[in-house]
Amino acid sequence: MASKELISNRETEMAVRKEWTEWHLTPRGWEKGATRVHGQGNTWIEEPLDRLLSCVYQELETSDPPELKKWSEETWRSKKEDEVTAALAKSGPCPERL
Repeated sequence: MASKELISNRETEMAVRKEWTEWHLTPRGWEKGATRVHGQGNTWIEEPLDRLLSCVYQELETSDPPELKKWSEETWRSKKEDEVTAALAKSGPCPERL
């Protein structure tokens, strides 16, 4: 019985749509990186050589219950903390858009 309930719970939490965009902070500001677009798959783009920080913004839409979750998370940070701090002060936090 428990295994049927577990399978049922997993089915109801399945994503209808999952999309993401990588963002890279450079001395020039935020630059868009790789993306995943629903129905189109992934587009891979190399990280800029002078990146100071990388993050990924994600959107996950579920069907039951209908819900749209949005979040961003840091995925890489340079050890040049002074440059990271200055670039963040100039350009702001990770963009929250696809």
